[in-house]
Amino acid sequence: MKCRLFFLLILLGGCTSPSTSLKEIHQRVVDQIALLVDSGYLQTQYIEVMERVSNDSSVIYSISASDSPASRTDELPSKVIKYKDKYFCFIKLEEPEMSRTELYEKGIVSDSTFWSNEYISDEGFWLLAIRKYENKHVLVKERAEYIGYVTEYPELWEYLSGSFQHGSPLSMALHSHNIAVADSLLFQLDDLVVDSLKHYIESFFGMIQLKNQTDSTIILSNNNLNDLSYAVVNGADTLRLILRDSLPAVIEPHGADFPRFDSESPHRFLQKLPEQDVWMSMYRLFCDSTFCFLKVNGVPTNFRILHDDTRFFNYMEVDSNARNLKLGNGRRVFYNKGVYDKDERGRKFRGW
Repeated sequence: MKCRLFFLLILLGGCTSPSTSLKEIHQRVVDQIALLVDSGYLQTQYIEVMERVSNDSSVIYSISASDSPASRTDELPSKVIKYKDKYFCFIKLEEPEMSRTELYEKGIVSDSTFWSNEYISDEGFWLLAIRKYENKHVLVKERAEYIGYVTEYPELWEYLSGSFQHGSPLSMALHSHNIAVADSLLFQLDDLVVDSLKHYIESFFGMIQLKNQTDSTIILSNNNLNDLSYAVVNGADTLRLILRDSLPAVIEPHGADFPRFDSESPHRFLQKLPEQDVWMSMYRLFCDSTFCFLKVNGVPTNFRILHDDTRFFNYMEVDSNARNLKLGNGRRVFYNKGVYDKDERGRKFRGW
């Protein structure tokens, strides 16, 4: 019975009305989690509803059983919705948290000194993707080997930024995009204003996620088109993303690879962006306008790739660290505009 219901949940996606407000979106999420509860998949008093993606068109939540209103990442919920004898605890990216006192006063907890979610069971995680303005959603079971990687689920691709090729032998997604600055700025790293990056950036760097979807080997090679492999495109302007490893590259059947890249100097490219919200303008281009120009098994390509929208945080690193994969000093994390700092939330919750 559970197996049949699981497939029905996917097939019936789209039988709800489109949302135009957060309240309506939350209700659609509640309706889907209620199906899991009523079918016996989720049996704990608290249900963790972690927002993993929020882009212009969609939201994706990770759903799991919990023994606390606080998440596994030590975050308090922004919203709690009661369903029967259970509490659905929404951990939101762009909404402030409730306080321990508020949770206690509303009767959600009996003691305000609770700890974070440590519940372990075979129930696992579910991923729920919902279109904000369309009659569409999908609910899939998260597989243990792909925990944290939403790009591994073809059912979710149309809910992510960028684009994908139906039936393509190779899936591609921009996995990360960070900022490299001169080594001389090591001791000023924490003071650099992200939206002033035009004045101090050396380059962008990051990784691209590749997954061979076939039973055969795939070979990637340069197509010699203006020496392009990947690029971010903004109208007539192009920012080359240069792979660190030489081509050709071989990806085994059903294998994966995470090639690293460095951009060319972005100064000319950045000058065309608005003076306000420079980073978010660049971020949106990474999301929606990153293209692949490689040959795949000898066939030239030119297509827009997916974007891993769970990357709402980024790193700023001194150039020598970025190039040599060093950790520690010389690295700073920063979050996209409007997204709450999860590290700060965790420290506040733990008290350290």
